Amino acid sequence: MAVRFLRGCYDALAAAGWLWLGLPMPPPPEPRPELRPPPHGHPERVRPDLPPSDAELALWHQLREPARKR
Repeated sequence: MAVRFLRGCYDALAAAGWLWLGLPMPPPPEPRPELRPPPHGHPERVRPDLPPSDAELALWHQLREPARKR
């Protein structure tokens, strides 16, 4: 949520800077495509009938945590 707010602030300041310089604004970047799960029968699809292994749970936990500095 904070990232979206800061991105909006950055875009607003960039627009103000372009107006101050008297230059036309560059076109906005194209939005990223929406990610969808793999299709049915795909080898990387998670099977709902099997519980996740300990390794999968650990990996999912790492992906959900924010990145830490080492």
